[in-house]
Amino acid sequence: MAKYQLAAGIVIGVGIKWLAPFFRPLLGAAVSPLARLQVKPLAKASIKAGWLGLERGRELFSYLGEAAEDVLAEARDELARDAKSGAEPS
Repeated sequence: MAKYQLAAGIVIGVGIKWLAPFFRPLLGAAVSPLARLQVKPLAKASIKAGWLGLERGRELFSYLGEAAEDVLAEARDELARDAKSGAEPS
């Protein structure tokens, strides 16, 4: 089994070596527009969007934390009132 994998790897490698001169101009034409792309404005916009997302996430988790604390405090208060009155918790 390993012999066939080795032979297949060699055949693929030799095939790529022979076909590379034909595909190099096509690959260059495909990559060329990306090389001329202005990266700084794109990176800046991405950082801004990420920062805004981070801030919104912090606000959301802060709100959720406060809401959970409020519910927990209400539950503790109800349990304390039920314990004082001697009633069963509902």
